[in-house]
Amino acid sequence: MSKKSSKRNLQYCAVALAATMLCAGAAQAGPRIEFGDDGGFVQIDLKGQFYLENTSLGGGNDGKENRTDLHFMRNRLGLTGMLDETWGYKFQTCGNTGTTKNPFMYTLSQQDTDWNDRDIRIIDAYAIANFNEHINLKVGLTKIPLSRANLDDCFAPLSQDRSMFVYSAYGSSPAKFSRDLGGVAVGRFFNDRLTYFAGIFQGREGTSQTAIPYAPNYPNGAPNKIMGAPATTSTAPKTNLEYVARLTFDFLESEGGSGYQGTYFGEKKILNIGVGGAFQPQAAYKNTQNVYWLSDGTSSTTAPGPATTSSVTKVTTMANTSKGTVDYSAIAVDGMFEYPTAFGVPTITAQYLKVDFEDAYLTASSGDKLAVVSGMNGQKEGFYTKVAHILPFKIGGMGKLQPYALYENWRFAHLLGVDGQRIEQIGGGLNYYITGDQRVRLTAEYLKTDFSKKMAFVVPGASTPGVASGYVKDVNSFDTFRMMLQVVF
Repeated sequence: MSKKSSKRNLQYCAVALAATMLCAGAAQAGPRIEFGDDGGFVQIDLKGQFYLENTSLGGGNDGKENRTDLHFMRNRLGLTGMLDETWGYKFQTCGNTGTTKNPFMYTLSQQDTDWNDRDIRIIDAYAIANFNEHINLKVGLTKIPLSRANLDDCFAPLSQDRSMFVYSAYGSSPAKFSRDLGGVAVGRFFNDRLTYFAGIFQGREGTSQTAIPYAPNYPNGAPNKIMGAPATTSTAPKTNLEYVARLTFDFLESEGGSGYQGTYFGEKKILNIGVGGAFQPQAAYKNTQNVYWLSDGTSSTTAPGPATTSSVTKVTTMANTSKGTVDYSAIAVDGMFEYPTAFGVPTITAQYLKVDFEDAYLTASSGDKLAVVSGMNGQKEGFYTKVAHILPFKIGGMGKLQPYALYENWRFAHLLGVDGQRIEQIGGGLNYYITGDQRVRLTAEYLKTDFSKKMAFVVPGASTPGVASGYVKDVNSFDTFRMMLQVVF
């Protein structure tokens, strides 16, 4: 072999290692086009997840009958280009054609009016600079490296999908949680056992809008006809940056990559412990109040009485700046253990997450409660744990079976009109890796979700006398059975 060929092969290896570190940890890579003498390439990735789901809510006139949905959870096209072993760029789109998903169940898409179920959005777009094993950069739109849960490859989770409850407060992705505009540095020390992440992101800025949900006695005893009115949040007090840091240590073999896999199929011995934190100063106002706008053009900061609630057209939030602001902070602790044995491959993973807004939900307006300081990604505390075991035999030459179980417990400061809501979720399932890896996968899963206080959900078309159309009330729990076909190319 010539010196030139040897050098080129070394360059290709360096580029492959760097791409593995920073291109979000896909378990398998798509086709690659190589070019030039400096190890340049362009890689194409196609990925899809097709779901069948039956939920014990969502059907019938009252919304309390079973409902079955077929939909895509994710459709992705990704491009990764490296000029050489140092410089490159990542670009990825995602769509979820079909039924759209809220945190707990499914609501009908509006394909008959605006075809929004065909939306394709950019979820990753960042420059890559791989200088050495100690410092590698991503600059652009990328994942927030707060927790293992957020860095888990969503095409390689241990269960059918990542937890519904683990996302952080702010971001620039369509759902406003897992990704943001900014820069992330990643590096390794001590034989790749110690890994750090350091990020600076845009964080919260501007306003957002959401619909007021059904809630008993909301607001201040007024009838529930106000539900469904659009609520606009207060503005950000200051456009301060958000700071995120994460540190992990591998006690056995190095886990590698800047993203994680739900299982490594016994190819590695893993014991990884990680801690992370996030902070944005003056992220929200401490005291805010509603401004109710009526159809006649008038407005008031006093909750409307029974005679006028039906004419509320929108609710905006006004900040009482004399009462100060609150900081956003979060802390995450997580871990994974996997060890190959003669009896198969056991896996255990867990995540703890606490998000804090200094109890601002107690003095916040409707809009800020829903989308700024509380809600699904606002002030909360909880954890999950998952256990699985790859069985010590194969099906059809390559196929592997992996039964699993999961448990989650979360307390939300305020969720859909309810203070101090606690959610407990228990479930289990079976992964069938048809090709022996994540490329072609079938998963069947059962989930039972319980609430400590009664909840209400949007159910398009449902109508209950005396209550506005589109809500099912008094939900204590629901069951879900779902299946997934995944193909990664």
